[in-house]
Amino acid sequence: MQQRTIRLAAVPRLAAAVLCAFLLATGCTAAVSGTPVADPAPAPTEGPGSDPVLWVDRVCGSLLAFTGPALTQPQFGEAADLPGIKQKLSAYLDGIVGGLQKSRDQLGAVGRSPVGGGDEAVARIDDVLEKLQGDIGTAKSKVDSADPDDPEGFLATITDAETELGKITAPDALADLSASPRLQKAAAKAANCQQLSAQGATPTN
Repeated sequence: MQQRTIRLAAVPRLAAAVLCAFLLATGCTAAVSGTPVADPAPAPTEGPGSDPVLWVDRVCGSLLAFTGPALTQPQFGEAADLPGIKQKLSAYLDGIVGGLQKSRDQLGAVGRSPVGGGDEAVARIDDVLEKLQGDIGTAKSKVDSADPDDPEGFLATITDAETELGKITAPDALADLSASPRLQKAAAKAANCQQLSAQGATPTN
């Protein structure tokens, strides 16, 4: 049947478009050499006097909630089972939208920044996540509207969703943290930020 043999080149490109946008949005700051020095006095958990490494680690950790689902690409196989493709692609995008909401929830709980400028950076990162959440939600709606019984129309709808994702211009949100030398150094030492850097260096194809 045509429904099972049509090849949808736009489908893997759609997944790749998602990943490209997310890796742009989650690039970590450049590594900075140095040795952390322990504070002899007990430090608060947030705000002035708190450990910037722990705070930045929470910021980066919040972003891992959506980069994980984004990097877990659906496997479509060789045969084009259109209902199966629709289900997998919709579930993939839904997982990312849910991950973005978790990221925003966790980001809202990181607490006050230990240094000036950090709170403003978190607000800008949340703005980026909110926009991505809306953009991916729009693409998912297009995928959900695709009709597997109309192969040509299905391909056109998937291509349209791919086009919408291709318009996403997500900035390097964590670059905002590098405005503070102290937070830049902290990001280079934070395990979650290192994990985000490794994800950003991973090829998407």
